[in-house]
Amino acid sequence: MSRRILLKLAVAGCLSVGLAVAGTVGFAASIRTVDMNDQCDPATFNAAIGPGTCIGNNGGVSFDTFIAELSRTEHAGAWHFAPGVVQVLDDEAFQGRNTGGEFHTFTEVDEFGGGFVPLLNLLSGNPEPAPECDPAANPEINFVPPGGVSDPKVEKPGVHHYQCCIHPWMRTDVIVR
Repeated sequence: MSRRILLKLAVAGCLSVGLAVAGTVGFAASIRTVDMNDQCDPATFNAAIGPGTCIGNNGGVSFDTFIAELSRTEHAGAWHFAPGVVQVLDDEAFQGRNTGGEFHTFTEVDEFGGGFVPLLNLLSGNPEPAPECDPAANPEINFVPPGGVSDPKVEKPGVHHYQCCIHPWMRTDVIVR
């Protein structure tokens, strides 16, 4: 191959990579992320609830410690959304990203309330489930697996409440300006 053809191929390749990276960065930069965190210990959570409940090595909070903290404080600190309040611009997309080892939901609710796990509702002081967390009434609850992300959302200006319908103390307000 001539040097001229090799040079053209090299330039074209660099431009393609540059455009791909620019497009990816531009797209990624336009979506704000709310992290859904937990630190479940796979051995104890899977033994207590069932295989696959907790995967990975993302923490070491045993199931007994989780229940004890939840019973004492009505929340388990390692299970939370971050940030607790996020501000986005009108027409700016946002999504939930599961950085933990358990499934979570990123569900918009009119008012914060309980989820669909009665024991966790009781222990967290959320005895009344949020209607949007009822799987029979809302079959479109988006379950986000460990390492996964929710579908991007764009909301109208105002305050929007999002919570996990499994762990109802996991909450954030999305303020759209």
